[in-house]
Amino acid sequence: MTPKLKTFLERGFSTVVLLSLLGGAVAWNEPIGYAVLICVLCNLTSWEWFNMLKGTNANRWLSFIGGLIYPWLFALINGGMSHQSSIEVALGFLVLYVLLAFCGQLFRMDYRGRSGAEMLDGMGLTLLSFVYPVWMFAFALTCLRSEEYINAMLWLVLFTKMSDIWAYVSGVLMGGKFFTRKFSPSVSPKKTWEGIIGSIIITLIVGALLLPVLGIFTWEVLTTPSFLLCYIPGGLLLFFLSVWGDLAGSLIKRGIAVKDSGSLLPGIGGIFDLIDSPAFTVSAAICVLPLIWALAHYNLC
Repeated sequence: MTPKLKTFLERGFSTVVLLSLLGGAVAWNEPIGYAVLICVLCNLTSWEWFNMLKGTNANRWLSFIGGLIYPWLFALINGGMSHQSSIEVALGFLVLYVLLAFCGQLFRMDYRGRSGAEMLDGMGLTLLSFVYPVWMFAFALTCLRSEEYINAMLWLVLFTKMSDIWAYVSGVLMGGKFFTRKFSPSVSPKKTWEGIIGSIIITLIVGALLLPVLGIFTWEVLTTPSFLLCYIPGGLLLFFLSVWGDLAGSLIKRGIAVKDSGSLLPGIGGIFDLIDSPAFTVSAAICVLPLIWALAHYNLC
């Protein structure tokens, strides 16, 4: 068995596991199943961060405890709160975390003889290890009040992961045949332009077909010009957000000299590698896109 085929089969197995988990959450048809899945993924990622931060100046325990508590707390309060109130809670927890992180680093500088440079390095890692991807991905829990919103979020996660899967498949089949330069030669040398272009086409098509399957749109809507005018640019934006999210995960692992965040998922790595790209698309869909819409509406009015 060739290394490429072995990796492909491993990634395929891990993808089946992810789809099974998502499918189980949909089949259960209860918000609690969806919430538990998101919280467990966040907790496992926090544990992987805890291990990756070994030997660094970061406050590993604050990062781990914050990532352990926050998703469950956020899920608990999202059941009966408005969207605006849940966003306020998310920001409030982040502010509290920043304050605790600063206090911890100041203590280390005053009483453990750490330098200012070490303190700032530790502060940055402590914040990053909580914000990305746990705090960002936990915004997926804002959909608990409606089955339709849950299905929309599941579609978004599936769309995001498909972009990575099809990029790998397209890259293996066509990589290097048309472009000599890699897509991201420094951060992720294995990503090819052929893989990206092939994934764009397949992901947009399959993503559109999943919309009626999940009950988000009807089959008739998919053929209307207005749908295509909105879906194609929106899908391209989500696609590249997912690519940047994946590259952000690679950048972090390179920065702290770690090859894989974990070994739970063969061919992929750890749970960190599973939710790094959805953290970008989910948080953008919940926070950034409404902000853009509000600003556009304000200017138009």
